[in-house]
Amino acid sequence: MEPSWKEVTIEYNGKIIDGAYKTAGRRAAKKKILVRSMRGVIKEAPLSGSLTPLYLAKMLLRELAREGWV
Repeated sequence: MEPSWKEVTIEYNGKIIDGAYKTAGRRAAKKKILVRSMRGVIKEAPLSGSLTPLYLAKMLLRELAREGWV
């Protein structure tokens, strides 16, 4: 069963930015985080052993905001 999207919210430049994230991949070496902005733009990154999925999702959502995709 594929994991469902979970909500994530950050503050960027005084604005509240909403998005969603989920983990994908079954094997530890292939796990990644997918983050979706409210506009539907998706950004992904490999899941590192030292970062939690929520922390990495917030970083990716911040990158999307910086790039103007939210």
